Amino acid sequence: MVSIKAVTYNFENGRIIKQELDPSTVYVQRINEKWRSKKFVLPQVKAGSIIEYKYVLETPFHFNLPDWTFQHKIPTIYSGYEVRMIPFYEYVFLAQGIKEFDHKESYVDDRVRQWGDVNKVYGQNVGSGVEFKEYVHKYVMRDVPAFKDEAYISSIDDYIMKLDFQLAKFHSPQGSTEEIISTWPELNNDLLDSDHFGKYLNKAKRFAKKILEEELQIATDNSMLKARKIVNYAKNSFKWNGDYDKYAIKSAKDFYKTRVGNAAEINLFVIALMRRAGIDAEPVILSTRNHGKINANYPFTKFFNYVIILIKGDTPFLTDATESQLPYNRIPPRCINQSGLLVEEDQENWVGLQHNIPASELHQVLLTPDPGSGKLKYRVTLQAREYAAYHYRDNYNNETAELKSYFEDKIGGMQTVMAVNYEKPDKPYVIVIQGERDLEQLAGNLIIKPFLNLNITENKLTQPSRRYPVDFLYPRKELFDVSIAVPAGYALNNSAEPVKISDELVDIDLSYSQQGQLVKANGKYTLKESVYEPAQYDSLKYIMNKIVDSFNRDLLLEKQSD
Repeated sequence: MVSIKAVTYNFENGRIIKQELDPSTVYVQRINEKWRSKKFVLPQVKAGSIIEYKYVLETPFHFNLPDWTFQHKIPTIYSGYEVRMIPFYEYVFLAQGIKEFDHKESYVDDRVRQWGDVNKVYGQNVGSGVEFKEYVHKYVMRDVPAFKDEAYISSIDDYIMKLDFQLAKFHSPQGSTEEIISTWPELNNDLLDSDHFGKYLNKAKRFAKKILEEELQIATDNSMLKARKIVNYAKNSFKWNGDYDKYAIKSAKDFYKTRVGNAAEINLFVIALMRRAGIDAEPVILSTRNHGKINANYPFTKFFNYVIILIKGDTPFLTDATESQLPYNRIPPRCINQSGLLVEEDQENWVGLQHNIPASELHQVLLTPDPGSGKLKYRVTLQAREYAAYHYRDNYNNETAELKSYFEDKIGGMQTVMAVNYEKPDKPYVIVIQGERDLEQLAGNLIIKPFLNLNITENKLTQPSRRYPVDFLYPRKELFDVSIAVPAGYALNNSAEPVKISDELVDIDLSYSQQGQLVKANGKYTLKESVYEPAQYDSLKYIMNKIVDSFNRDLLLEKQSD
């Protein structure tokens, strides 16, 4: 980056105040071993400010031309991108979310530039370099609205207005042309021939053999049991450094020594372990959710930033050895993003990454209201399965203080909380909660909130319409089994209405009953799909409102006359 200019404009006391960027507030931040970012702090930015910035970036990486984002979370008055290209490189550009540019032009600059060693004798170049004129492309968008970051969206990058470049051809000064845009099979072959992918994997086999002989010693011929043992071994023995990558940075030898690495180093090494053990395992490259979706029409490696493992066989499954909090046959939520490319020689095969088993939570609740003391005692046993269990393990594990804080905000009056199976990712994550809260009373009657705010309490689908899919990541199911010990002299008011809806989108089932001095409230709602399309938005929004309305109704225990 060769220059940065930035200004903040504020309207104060009837006039515009202009403050320019202080060069001392520009600094460099390390992202990882390969990348650094340059950041700057604009002066006096506040609500209502207008900010303006301009920078010039010179890059030697002709294969990786920077993209440009026209749209942000705040409105943009003007956004322009000017690219000066060496004419020997030919690019294609992908415009996302843009019907038409407000201004677009391309021309050849008059200035003559040099590439390589240009040595002129009597006006003729006798050196090895060449002279050229730059191709200039300008793209402008004006009055771009703010992007509304709606709930349940995969990644902003999938929908904002942006421009992406990819190198398509290289025209040699000597006259030959090299096609850069390849096919998916060719992309796979390039990966398998890379020192940081296929060759890393092959070299890892030698060290994998040592581990199998000296550390694992698998005493079974069942390939699925062997695969499970290898994955669990890797989860407990290898440490992920937090870096996403489709390439190994370390050598296989260095990773074997340190047992610490990025996602590619770990998962490619595990594939080597699998193959040494006679298990058919293949790498799958993907784009994580925060990296955006893959455009399957263009075989660009830049779309990918992660690698996981496909175990083939009678019951194939995907796995990621970086995540110790997940069962052996699950991938982390960050990887659930449409599909991944199976890396096989001369092949193009895509693997679906969606998960169709609902993440479920079963809430077993016992409520004991005491009108005399004005208190409501409660005991809750929550069983979380699938990705719901992962959510609790990943965020809380056995941190009871943090669990207590989380549920205190929902229920109130918590006294004890205990986590069970927190260290067993193949088991349900169980939470047991006990507490006491104030009992709401009105005119001698008792008002009970049967689900204790453990249900969905608000509908985040608030926009009148939606242009993007509603992405829940995976299907979701919540079940409630509530028992209320009714004090003597009270009975359930018969205004409590059951709800039952079942269609292709959801299931809702809610019912109430009283048997003697015990009131039962049984509820269930299931969001059947991982992703709902914009055409389903109105129906889904209505259903979510129905869930919120039905499951947040209070129950009335009426005082009976003597």
